[in-house]
Amino acid sequence: MSRKMELLCKFYNWKVKTDESLHVKHLKPTGANYNKASRHKQGEAFYTLGYGFWITTIASLKLALRKGKPLLFIDYIKGFWKAKSNKKPLLVTEEQAKFIRNYRWDKMKKKVFKS
Repeated sequence: MSRKMELLCKFYNWKVKTDESLHVKHLKPTGANYNKASRHKQGEAFYTLGYGFWITTIASLKLALRKGKPLLFIDYIKGFWKAKSNKKPLLVTEEQAKFIRNYRWDKMKKKVFKS
């Protein structure tokens, strides 16, 4: 399920379940075809989902470090600012974007302050 669909399911209070019995082999990891033409796409995606700058910054840093390519962080941030400055339309409504931002902040707070 795409990230957008998962977040919208939560927006509408639908349950999202993971079926652990399904085994999937992902043959092309995200970013496997990384090239100059696509280097800003992740930041653009964060923008179009309504993440906002600070959540995009945190998510970009985490993703770049997880991929072992810390310089990707710069590309992601450039992609975010490029989409914002070009006024690229959001894929969600403003109400959904606000929900997504609050949801992401809540999830981050729980990870930082877990007991």
